[in-house]
Amino acid sequence: MNTDQEKLNMSANRLEALGDGIFSVAMTILVIELRIPLVKENSFRALLHGLYEVRQELFCYFISFIVLGIMWFGHRMVFEYISRTNRYFIFLGVLFYMIVCLVPFSTRFLAANTLQWYAILMYGLNLSGCNLTLYAQWTYGIKRKTLHARILPDEVRKEARRLFLISPIMYAIAIIFSFFFPWISIGIYFFTPILYLLPNKIDKYLP
Repeated sequence: MNTDQEKLNMSANRLEALGDGIFSVAMTILVIELRIPLVKENSFRALLHGLYEVRQELFCYFISFIVLGIMWFGHRMVFEYISRTNRYFIFLGVLFYMIVCLVPFSTRFLAANTLQWYAILMYGLNLSGCNLTLYAQWTYGIKRKTLHARILPDEVRKEARRLFLISPIMYAIAIIFSFFFPWISIGIYFFTPILYLLPNKIDKYLP
C-alpha cells in the first residue's frame, strides 16, 4: 500500500487555469463570429439599417456572453471550495469545458434560425449541458472531503444547488414552448440570466 508521502498532490490550479482559458476563447469566438453590418451609405440611417440587419446575431451574442460570464463565475466558485483533484473530477471538468466550447456554435445556429424549434432546442440543450456538467463536477467534489479547500457552509451548498438547477429548468420550459410559441422561448433565454444578477444567499460570503 502506498504511503501518503508517495501519493501525488494533484492541485486543482491547473484545471482551473485551463477553464479560464476555455472561457476566454469561447467568449472571444462569440465576438469574432459576428457578421459585419453592411452600411451602404455614409449616413446614420444607413448605419442603423445595417445594425438592424444583424440584430438577431447581436441579440444572441449578448445573451450567450452574459451566460458564459455567469458560468465562469460559478466555475470560479467551485474552485474556491475545492483545491485538489483526482481523475474523475478532472474528467467531469473536461466534459464541462467541451460543452462550453459548443456555445459559440449553438449561438450562431440560433442567430441564423432564431424562431425555429430546432435551433431553440439545440441552444437550450447546450446551455443546460453546461450547467448540469458543472453541477455534476461540483457535487462530486463537495462529497469528497479530501478535495476540499475550506469548510463548505450548508447555506452555500443549498443555494449553489438552487442556482445550478434554475437554468436547466428554465431552458426545458423554453424548449417546450419552442414548438408552439417560439418567441416566448427567446424571451425565457433573455430573462434567465437576469435571475443570476439578483441578490442571493452566497453574496454575503463574497468580499
